[in-house]
Amino acid sequence: MRVDRNLRLITWFTLCTNAMFVLGVIVPYYSDVMGLSFQDFLLAEAVFAIVVFTLEVPMGWLSDQWQRKHVLALGAFFDMLGFLCLLVGDNIWWALAGQGLIGVAISLISGTNMALIYDSLLTGGRESEYRRHEGRRGGVAFYTVAGASLFSGVLYKLDAQLPILLSILFLLAAIILACQMQEPERHRVRPQRHPLADMAATAHYALRGHADVGLIILFSAVLFCSTKLIMWSQQPYYTAIGLDESLFGVLMAAGFLLAGVSSQFGYRFDGRIGNLKMLGIVWLVAIAVSVATGLYQGLAGVALLMVGGSCLYGLANPRVSEAINARVDSARRATVLSTQSLVVNVFFVPTSLVVGWVASHHGIGGSLLAIAGWLLLAGALLSLLLISRERRQRMLLL
Repeated sequence: MRVDRNLRLITWFTLCTNAMFVLGVIVPYYSDVMGLSFQDFLLAEAVFAIVVFTLEVPMGWLSDQWQRKHVLALGAFFDMLGFLCLLVGDNIWWALAGQGLIGVAISLISGTNMALIYDSLLTGGRESEYRRHEGRRGGVAFYTVAGASLFSGVLYKLDAQLPILLSILFLLAAIILACQMQEPERHRVRPQRHPLADMAATAHYALRGHADVGLIILFSAVLFCSTKLIMWSQQPYYTAIGLDESLFGVLMAAGFLLAGVSSQFGYRFDGRIGNLKMLGIVWLVAIAVSVATGLYQGLAGVALLMVGGSCLYGLANPRVSEAINARVDSARRATVLSTQSLVVNVFFVPTSLVVGWVASHHGIGGSLLAIAGWLLLAGALLSLLLISRERRQRMLLL
């Protein structure tokens, strides 16, 4: 098979599926076009998280049983259906249906694209190149989202539905690209268990002498669901301080780029600041950002929210992975890392619903203060767990 042609098609497929022009103005779109509130938006995001959590592994199994290029095409098709729901919808049920379909699409595409890259390289005896090609695919995804967001505000001012229409056209191109791929020889792996089984195994593993791993998983779940909420708070914050909607996409693009830069160059702190200390600093900065922007709404808050929602995630995510890797043996590593990612979605669902309710009753300032309160409360509880664990260890040594 022509390996390089497959790799090029996957790169273009990634670009088309991440050309989400509406992302930079999604909250105004929900409000102005669909007549929905920020609380409704977070409810739809919670449905998205539930769908991804539920279907991630089953859709991976489907990808192992079916042709991967057909799974990618189906994912792009469901993505297109989700955006069509948002295009024609005018109530919360359309929004929930749209986000649910997009969640199905993400579940189908996530993992399948990486497997297709590896299988293609393996067929050509070039599997040693996987990290380079997967890194390029990830970079294309991130920078495409940033580029699409850059234009979303201008497109939205011309026609509120234009960003979604363009995204649908790109997804149609993605379906065509997926169908043009050549299915490589299949190299099967053992089926994965359901996410609930993975989490149950991880909990059992953590309770039997690995409580530090469990604490890191809980810590990252609280932190990352909070940084995601801070990121989604940016657009209603921009509305509250009177920024023109044409600027929304530019500012969101800047945030995505900041996340990439902080993630790419965060290693420069290695050797000077340890993982746990860095995660503690990120936690405190997230609280400070939430309190400052909750109490004061102005232009300075725009930069603060970019730091709280993008930069902090970029700094913390590699540190969490490294902290887990250092404490888990190779037989458990994939399961623990997978569970860590899934638990973030578990925490996001109830937290987002509460923050959305606060926003509807007390405005965006109140919701940001609620995020700060959540971080403080969860931090206190996790600290108590850590202190209790250390006391038990000291008593065992006596």
